[in-house]
Amino acid sequence: MKTSTVIVLVILASAASAFAHLTYTNRNFGTLNPGNETTSVTKSSSISSTFGWAYSTDADYGDSHRNRAFRFTLTTAGQIQLSAQSTGAGNVLLPALSIYSGLAHIAPDSLDHDGTLLSVSYLNGRFGPDVAQGSFNALGDWAIGNEDVYNTPGDSTSSVAVPASLSHFSYIGNVADGTSTNYGSSAGIHGDGTADGKVSAWFDLPAGDYTVMVGGATMYSGSLPAGPYTSYPVNVTLSVIPEPSAPLLFALATLGLTFRRRRLV
Repeated sequence: MKTSTVIVLVILASAASAFAHLTYTNRNFGTLNPGNETTSVTKSSSISSTFGWAYSTDADYGDSHRNRAFRFTLTTAGQIQLSAQSTGAGNVLLPALSIYSGLAHIAPDSLDHDGTLLSVSYLNGRFGPDVAQGSFNALGDWAIGNEDVYNTPGDSTSSVAVPASLSHFSYIGNVADGTSTNYGSSAGIHGDGTADGKVSAWFDLPAGDYTVMVGGATMYSGSLPAGPYTSYPVNVTLSVIPEPSAPLLFALATLGLTFRRRRLV
């Protein structure tokens, strides 16, 4: 289903600085407490392709740059809803999202990128040289690396202040707009059945830090364009609604029982 585009160590490593890195700029939903607050936060962003998520659902992964990363933190366990909706004309973008436990590197660490030496070395170790299409796995765990931070910024001849390391993402779940007609036949995709430019799902999560990757759910069948990337606007919303407490559930059950008894008298 994919083309034969491959990651080439020398080319990608030398070109890494020319590409966008994995960031959460203006896409942080903040710190939430599902146990005692009702809130809904929407972040407007853009996706750089209609196919980035679907392209990352098969065994050789995909390019993280064709998707957008969002983040949030839960202080307590609870249930959250994630929604993505195309805001462009004609619903050209069919959105999909995957949620993971874990965060990418943020400043002052250097930022993660598919083409760093560490990312490529990790992928080559998993797949063999020049097989992986990128770091992003839409349907499972994945990892991506950053670069060394030098004592003298930008001077690789100075000593390393912070060594490069991998960011690890533990897969939790996904939801995709439409059906296998648009997103392909990979096992484990949870389609919503209607290709209408919007998608939504609930997740039960423990306390912790989370990354949400949002991208396009249309499998690309031709040769992938090298760029420039196209911009498809999207709104992504995270909502929290506290579950009823045990005392409240007991009170409601008692009230219902009392009402039923009165009707029987």
